[in-house]
Amino acid sequence: MDKLLNQVQIVRAITLKTLRETDPAIFDTMPPGYSNTIRCNAGHILIVQDTVSAHFAGLEPRLPPEYLQWFGNGSRPSLWEGTPPGTERLLAELEEQTGHIIRQLGPRLNERAVKPFSRLGYKMETIGELLNYSLYHEGVHMGMINALSKAAVSLKA
Repeated sequence: MDKLLNQVQIVRAITLKTLRETDPAIFDTMPPGYSNTIRCNAGHILIVQDTVSAHFAGLEPRLPPEYLQWFGNGSRPSLWEGTPPGTERLLAELEEQTGHIIRQLGPRLNERAVKPFSRLGYKMETIGELLNYSLYHEGVHMGMINALSKAAVSLKA
């Protein structure tokens, strides 16, 4: 297996382990000073990986369109319409997505993306580069999930 795909499995396993060990009662707690919740961050991780597959690799989006409203850039619970997916559904989708990435993107890592992605003047042009960047992004949101979890638990104490 490609080393990048191995990293996809490792990063997602850490994400899933952390989320499964988090008390579901705090998934929607928004501590003072925060504009989002654990559910928001978990959903955002999910939507970004779906975006890599759809917008940059040319595959069909796998998530319902309302996920963008709930978990896309700039979203927050105060703007939500409808009911976002529950904890178990998010966890199941994150787990299923890992296999999808490996099956669908794994053989295409060196292909040019449908469109390049730039960040701070650096251009990422292949599916593998974008997938690698998405792992960094997942780590950033895992840091936020850990911070939110600690803050929410301290509120309950």
